[in-house]
Parts: sequence; C-alpha cells; structure tokens
Amino acid sequence: MALLLASLSAAAPPPDAAALIARLKRPLPAATAYTEVRFLHQLTRPLILHGELDYDGADKLGKRVDMPYRETTEISGGRVTMTRAGRAPRHFDLERAPDLKALMDGFSALLGGDAIALQALYTLSLVNNAAAWTLTLTPRDTTRAAHLRDFVIDGVKAEPSCFTLRQNNGDASVMLLGTLAATKLPQPITPAALATVCRAGP
Repeated sequence: MALLLASLSAAAPPPDAAALIARLKRPLPAATAYTEVRFLHQLTRPLILHGELDYDGADKLGKRVDMPYRETTEISGGRVTMTRAGRAPRHFDLERAPDLKALMDGFSALLGGDAIALQALYTLSLVNNAAAWTLTLTPRDTTRAAHLRDFVIDGVKAEPSCFTLRQNNGDASVMLLGTLAATKLPQPITPAALATVCRAGP
C-alpha cells in the first residue's frame, strides 16, 4: 500500500505547480541567452560565463559559452560532447555530469510543459508572490540526491528568470536567463544577492 501511495504521489504533481509548468511550454526549437555564475569551493571568486542555451527536443540540449572563453556542450541521447578551441573534443555519458543532467531534465520538462515528468524525478514546491514565483525541485532518488541538494527556478508570469542548482558539497550555479542575462550583476556577487535579482525578475 505504501508503494502504491508513493507511486500515485509521484504521478500527480501539485495542481498549482502543474498549471505553472503548462504555461512555460515553448515551441521548438527554443533558444535563450544566459549569464551563469558558478560558486565553486576550489575557486576564491565566482566564475562568470555568458552564452546561449539551445533546446531542440526531449533529449537534445546545447550550451554555448561565448565569454570568458569559447566552448560548446552538446547533449543528445544521453551523451555529452564538449568542444573548446584548441582542444580535442571530449565525449562522455550524461550520467557522469550530475549538474548537466539536472539542467537537461529540468529544461526539457519545463519547456515541454511536462509536470508529470518533473514530478517523477523531483518533489515540487511552488511559492507564488504576486506575478513572481519560485519553483523548487528536490531530488526523489538517492543517486541524484547524493550530488544535488535542489534545483530552484525563479520566474515572473510565464517566463523563467533563473535556474539555480545547489549541490550538497556547497557548490552552486545560478543561471540568469533571457533579458535578465544582460543585467548588471550585484556587487559583491553572492548567492543571496543573486537570489534577490532572480526573484525581482527582469
């Protein structure tokens, strides 16, 4: 009985979250500019990347870095290819990159308007504040949860503003999307300051 109840819970996302995710659905292909700020424990200051995300279906995602270096990451069919100028391309399974896998799963389900797919992978929690909202995804399975603390999406109306991935080791990545990607970053750059920018929206 417990397994049946858990299965039913995973298959039925909260109605408010399901309605929001349905509004986020986009026609394919979809592309958006981003500014990504990475907080890594091995670095003394945040790493800031600028580029574009390209989504072309449930198992295809491209991430291009234009600054401060040029790099292209292509995800297709569970495989990742990373190409940087002057280096040989790297190929590996998506399962080896938990942050990329979380981004792929989240981006695919959000732009596909698929709340059930998200609910199967994460526990969904939605907070609404007038037109702004915050959707928090907490991993259900232990393998994913071993690396990823949560995946937070902030947005205004039917537009996601930020993707924030927080790992259990303290590392985090905040990706400002669309028009928000061009905004001036707060100084000093901290996760709390970026959260304020994300929740305010463009």
